Amino acid sequence: MDIVISRILKYLNGCLDNDHMYQIGLFIVRHYVDMEDYSLERLMKEGQFSEAEVLDFCVHLGFHTYEDFQEQLLADYMLRISQIRARMLGTSAEQMLEQLDISYSRDELVQTLETICEYIFKHRRVIIIGALYPMSIAVDFQTDFITFGKEVIEFHHFDKDFRFQEEDLVMFISATGRTLDAYIKENKDLNICDANIVLMTQNVKYRNFENICADYVIQVPGKFDGIQFNYQIMLLFDILRIYYYQKYYI
Repeated sequence: MDIVISRILKYLNGCLDNDHMYQIGLFIVRHYVDMEDYSLERLMKEGQFSEAEVLDFCVHLGFHTYEDFQEQLLADYMLRISQIRARMLGTSAEQMLEQLDISYSRDELVQTLETICEYIFKHRRVIIIGALYPMSIAVDFQTDFITFGKEVIEFHHFDKDFRFQEEDLVMFISATGRTLDAYIKENKDLNICDANIVLMTQNVKYRNFENICADYVIQVPGKFDGIQFNYQIMLLFDILRIYYYQKYYI
């Protein structure tokens, strides 16, 4: 069975309504590393939730009480920390970089990835946007960085209170790049261009940053079926996790 935070992410990423389940899930992601200090009363007060709403959230995840939920959440947090440490032993980002099929300087790519990690370290929130399959791949990335204390979420149109901020890092994962074009046009009133934007794509035309609102572009070759692109996205997420863990977490 998945750890609790991964189950919460599955719900949040596929959510269609801005209801109490969505809001409580967001609150937990935002305060994940401090949830040990959140009694039911404090959670209700700071999140402005009713007791019935919190208990309904817990029941949907298979827990009869908030205390049972909190206990498992904390146990899973410690388990995930141990798993991350074990995975990082002997793990080499250089080996993964060699598996990437890139059409430009590896040093340039490494510098870009290190800059992205620095952005994540300095700022609280990371928003990821893309199609279903890349977003499914990103759940493990989300889980680890939330465990590192960062708020990593998907953007949803139904959240009318959402606004992009200057300190946000927005990661677009789009094989063609069309997702970026569409979101920029649709969400200018949400201040999306104020954020730091990264585009991961296989479309070579974006390499020169022509007519796009992106600060960084990572372009990897791929075919129209997207299979090669998806595998390389997995590698890029893993490399980011390794860089971040080794430089900013341990």
